[in-house]
Amino acid sequence: MTISEYAVSPNIENNWMVRTLTQAYGGEVGEEHLKIAKDIIKRKFLVGLLKEKRETMERVEKFFKFKFRVNPENQEKCREKLLTGGSNSNAANKQEKPKKGDDAYNLVAAQNVFDIQLYEFIEEQFKEQANLFKDIPDGFRKEDASCAKCVPPTFPGIEE
Repeated sequence: MTISEYAVSPNIENNWMVRTLTQAYGGEVGEEHLKIAKDIIKRKFLVGLLKEKRETMERVEKFFKFKFRVNPENQEKCREKLLTGGSNSNAANKQEKPKKGDDAYNLVAAQNVFDIQLYEFIEEQFKEQANLFKDIPDGFRKEDASCAKCVPPTFPGIEE
């Protein structure tokens, strides 16, 4: 099935994210649902953007105060591998996305008007949430990193 065929089939999702956030699983969704979804995102979510993977991961580490605790050098390598290669096992089957203005894009967008507006709001939130992390240095995950599996083990604050 092509994307255009999918977009006009009964299988197409209709504003899935707005529906999910507002629990409006049936019937029409409208501006009021979008307003509620935006409020939920603003009050309850630390947002991330796939197009800003590095910044998103850095923010998650800072927000949850994640630190490297076992083999920091290896953890940094794993982190880099996820950022550059990802973990999507379907990457080899990736289809080309329709471009804005294409018929296929327009058909899908028509079913997702409120989700598109919600995504634009999330992009704004991403910019605004940068202020939450302005006083936390990049690389926070490495501060006082310890390695309990190293030989000999290393622990923050303990001199050998």
